[in-house]
Amino acid sequence: MKVKAITFDLDDTLWPLFDVIMHAHKSSNDYLIEKHPQMQGILFSSEERKKWKELVSQEPGLANRLSELRQKVIYELLVENRVASEEAKSLSKESFKIFLDERHKVVYFDDVLETLEALKNKYILGVITNGNADIKTLKIDHLFDFYVNAEMVNESKPGKKIFDEAAKLAGVAPEEICHIGDHPVNDVEGALSAGFQAMWMNALKKDWEHKDRLKVPELKSWKELESEFIEL
Repeated sequence: MKVKAITFDLDDTLWPLFDVIMHAHKSSNDYLIEKHPQMQGILFSSEERKKWKELVSQEPGLANRLSELRQKVIYELLVENRVASEEAKSLSKESFKIFLDERHKVVYFDDVLETLEALKNKYILGVITNGNADIKTLKIDHLFDFYVNAEMVNESKPGKKIFDEAAKLAGVAPEEICHIGDHPVNDVEGALSAGFQAMWMNALKKDWEHKDRLKVPELKSWKELESEFIEL
């Protein structure tokens, strides 16, 4: 089946996530600890992870609304540690702004922007992400025809709903779309289950025990990706 559209995951597909997200957490947490030193040892700890799980168990849809969830986690932790409600609300919003600003200071994998420019001339391009990275904030929205994230449809990958919405936005049949992503389940299995084609972007050189079973192409660089599609 001819590919008419290509969709992309963002984190660990267009850029490596770990360092940037760790720095974003640290910057946000440092701001809060400076205001309230008692938060040292609470933020980014088992106690914080427990709070994330607790809030999601109470309201499962929050798992698809990461920005809201993060602010609620911070708010509740602050209140539980002797910060007045109004101040906690203000601090959670401000610390999230810091987090989000740092979260968008990404360093792309080699050849990402050049490859997207080349593909843009031949294919419909879109983004399917579970996260809160914003292509407008990153100033790469001109390279894509559409963007869909988990919050917009209240479902995360590998769920079918988010892929169905992407196909609707692309205006082509699911089987005419190839999804590129780093996550074996969320991206590859999710895309295949939704009727898409798929390729595994393994720019981080990770191992995947199921790659032989699914038999999708593995791409280890964006230069490989460009060659794959420009030659189609």
